[in-house]
Amino acid sequence: MTITSLAGRGFAADVRGRRGFLADLLARLVAWWDERRRIARTIAELEQLSDAELADIGISRADIARVARRSVHREL
Repeated sequence: MTITSLAGRGFAADVRGRRGFLADLLARLVAWWDERRRIARTIAELEQLSDAELADIGISRADIARVARRSVHREL
């Protein structure tokens, strides 16, 4: 009897499970990073608009971060 048989699964099953977990973790990290980057890009674009242009589209400077987060979440 080996230690792996006492655990109820073999080494190969454990490696497959970890690979799936790590792949999922990496995919979520990449998605999070992409979302943050898109939000930052949207904020930068909105901050370049004048106060009059922002008023024309119905937002103030104080609303830029909130609007950027919402617009990126809607795209997803």
